[in-house]
Amino acid sequence: NDLGSAGAMDVAEALKQNTSLVHLDIGGNNIGGDGVKALAEAIKENKGITTLEMGYNPLSEEGATILADQIKFDSKITTLRLGWCKLGADGAQAMADALRFNETIGTLDLRGNNLGDKGVSAISQSMKIVGLEGLAMLDLGYNEIKDDGAFALAQAMKANPEGAAASINVSNNYITKFGKTALEEAASMVNEFTGKEVSITY
Repeated sequence: NDLGSAGAMDVAEALKQNTSLVHLDIGGNNIGGDGVKALAEAIKENKGITTLEMGYNPLSEEGATILADQIKFDSKITTLRLGWCKLGADGAQAMADALRFNETIGTLDLRGNNLGDKGVSAISQSMKIVGLEGLAMLDLGYNEIKDDGAFALAQAMKANPEGAAASINVSNNYITKFGKTALEEAASMVNEFTGKEVSITY
């Protein structure tokens, strides 16, 4: 499929009438800013959708900000997949801000978005300040993350053991043994203080 933003607007109109749909997969449809805006408004009205798959769409920072504003306070979404959406570090910042308020998302897929250390640090800051214990899975694979990003995640876990995500994927990045050691030590500390197992995938 290749709905584009115009097609996404049609889907958005249909969503306003459909309250039985729980899983919306519109990944790989060349949806940009206008389409995301229409969908976000429709999802706000539609209280049934719990899984939103929007991977492989050129959402960019603009789309990330629109979605983040939607899920911040008013969402039933438990699974949000935004892999390969060109979010960048600024898009990650928008999502990180939303995570400080959202209490429903349990799975967040941000793979392949060129978040870099800056983007991961933004998400880590949210984990540090308010905790992301509601996240069963945080997927940060393929994001050009280096040791500084790993250190930021590790520091967040140590600063707020209760708020650590249960499972973190940092595979296919540029994390060396130093970053991995920092993450393993942080996971061990979380377990020691809370009894919670944190699974980290490299």
